[in-house]
Amino acid sequence: MIKPYVISRIGRKLPINWVKKDEGSWLAQNFIGDFIIPPINSYCTKIEQLAEHTNQKGNQPLWEGYHGNNIGSSSRKPNTVRSVPAIGNLFAYLVQEKKPEIIVEFGTAFGVSGMYFLAGLNKNEKGSLLTFDPNEVWAKLAKENLLQISNRFKLTVGTFEENIDNILLHNQNIDIAFIDAIHTKEFVIPQLEIVIARAKKGSIIILDDINFSADMINCWEEVSNDNRFISSLSIGDRVGMLELK
Repeated sequence: MIKPYVISRIGRKLPINWVKKDEGSWLAQNFIGDFIIPPINSYCTKIEQLAEHTNQKGNQPLWEGYHGNNIGSSSRKPNTVRSVPAIGNLFAYLVQEKKPEIIVEFGTAFGVSGMYFLAGLNKNEKGSLLTFDPNEVWAKLAKENLLQISNRFKLTVGTFEENIDNILLHNQNIDIAFIDAIHTKEFVIPQLEIVIARAKKGSIIILDDINFSADMINCWEEVSNDNRFISSLSIGDRVGMLELK
């Protein structure tokens, strides 16, 4: 079970906020109490060192297809688009507990979340990460990082929507999905539908930046109450989790 742990400053208390809670669901049985302090994964120090090395490379250009949905400059420093260590450790531990065969992530960005997913897969000694990002510059840096942790991944330089059917085999289902691309309802809802069609009962779907804008807050309110999910919760005010019926 996922339980609170007493750990160092890298870990921090993450509030659990339930939207829907079915006591028989995997989420309800594993997220116990009002908060979680994720255990520090043994790869954490290495991941954070790689992340800092990437961040020192400075601003990197956005994907040209993103500009119409951009807020701010046309480039990003790696640390501004990454998951914080506590969330990364939560992802790794989620993988260890759920023991997925297939994790799907989009977008890859600079590979920080992906490295934590891989850390969990390494602990399980099974499973694969399918990760997608259309930004060639970012994907190159991400691949360099991911390979430092594991080779249990396939990185596709392209969008999830255009490539998932070429990557996911017909006999495979998505066990965990991380939706972290363009943070607008216009993009997230269709992406969510693609994931649901390729997932199975009990699959966990994670949405990042659910508080990114009023539009994303509205999007999270809609999907977290969708009857196709047995339980839904947010971790703090940024990450949402859904469990498919």
